[in-house]
Amino acid sequence: MHIDDLYCFTVRNKTFAYDIRTTACAGIDNVALSVLPALIRASDQKAVAEQLASTYPEETLDAALNQCNSLFNSGVFGAIPPAYRHTPDRSLLGVALHVSHTCNLGCTYCYADKGTFGRQSQLMTDATIKQSIDFVFEHSGRQPSVNIGFFGGEPLLNFPVIQEAVKYAQEQARKRNQEVSFSLTSNGTLLTDEIMAFLADARFSLIFSLDGPANIHDKMRKDRRGHATHGQILENLIRLRDTFNTDFMVRGTFTRNTPNFADQVLFLNDMGFSSVSVEPAQLHPDDPLSITSQTDIECVKQEYDRLGDLYLQRLKDDKPLHFYHFDKPLRDILEPSPQHTQCGAGKGFIAITPEGDVFPCFEAVVEPENQIGHINSGFEKKNRERFARMHVGKRRGCTECWIRYHCGGGCHAFNIRYNDNLHKPYEPFCEFIKHRYMLSAWILSEAIEAGEDTLNRLKTHVGLLKPVQD
Repeated sequence: MHIDDLYCFTVRNKTFAYDIRTTACAGIDNVALSVLPALIRASDQKAVAEQLASTYPEETLDAALNQCNSLFNSGVFGAIPPAYRHTPDRSLLGVALHVSHTCNLGCTYCYADKGTFGRQSQLMTDATIKQSIDFVFEHSGRQPSVNIGFFGGEPLLNFPVIQEAVKYAQEQARKRNQEVSFSLTSNGTLLTDEIMAFLADARFSLIFSLDGPANIHDKMRKDRRGHATHGQILENLIRLRDTFNTDFMVRGTFTRNTPNFADQVLFLNDMGFSSVSVEPAQLHPDDPLSITSQTDIECVKQEYDRLGDLYLQRLKDDKPLHFYHFDKPLRDILEPSPQHTQCGAGKGFIAITPEGDVFPCFEAVVEPENQIGHINSGFEKKNRERFARMHVGKRRGCTECWIRYHCGGGCHAFNIRYNDNLHKPYEPFCEFIKHRYMLSAWILSEAIEAGEDTLNRLKTHVGLLKPVQD
């Protein structure tokens, strides 16, 4: 291990050693904090012991050396990861079909121009959606499975076409001896028993938008006539969960005007939802609701701190709190695996608009210059490769960042939207990723200290242990 591959950080009086290349992370004490860099530089335990003998008592130094050795003996920390090769395969794994470039809500923080994405308000036709599905299968190569996602605007405004699309995709998958799965992102206002049954029968992966309690949600997510929507959506999602037993994520959004987002997370958990994400709004830095100033960023970090305390306490109380942005980094710390790109935008995944324009992902549709093809003419190779070849090693601002192989370089679309530069990451989001990761390391350390039951409860909660059956 080279000294440049080591990053140490302290959070709440606890210190951690992080292997940048392997993403292995472990708690160390203050003495090991001095010993570990010396040991990496010297690669000679005896020389390090002699060098630090006058600084620390022998027993303390021996304990620190043993702690460092246990890191290296773990098989991950200090290991040499396989050389990364950005694979040339461009076979499609999935698509986000923008079946509706219109919406029945008028959310104040909408990045998609009230669902139109800066275009004409329209619905995808039956003919276009079938042609789009053909396009995806034709470019799926030998992939055993393809995901067909439905996005908007509000996609359920075009539910009949979604029904036909599912039937058609299943037929095409059978003909090609492939599997097909489905996903949908919706505001939840249009759910009926018919729609719920359909989504459950087709085993959709689902994301619904709900911003926590009514006083927060209805401030931002009114319908086009200015009416509140919280009660209707919450009732629909509870009925979906209780009647059709469908697993889904509930995703909330916060802005600089709704900084107490821990309350949103608590509400969604207390309503019984088992997959929860609450994230900052995706707004231009000039938008009055955007979180861009250093003061705003520090306020968000403080709220993550509060949420970290709540997450740990609920874990100890055997009432684990679902929060994606702690759940995922905790999994990654427990089972480290470096990633070199956050997603396969433009490579294995694409988005298609109602007009048949092809984009690298559902987010990237906002900026017209991101277009990478059309379902009639195929891919524009040069434009597609701009996204398909992107990985963290090419991202300016990432090559020296300690957490680059945890986040994979961030979102392509965000970099373009905020910086007008695919290669430059959006720094506020980078700061949030780092802060959440460090808090997650602290949560894990506290869980370990709390005992085996708490640690196993955490592992079960994040999906690394199977629940114990009563």
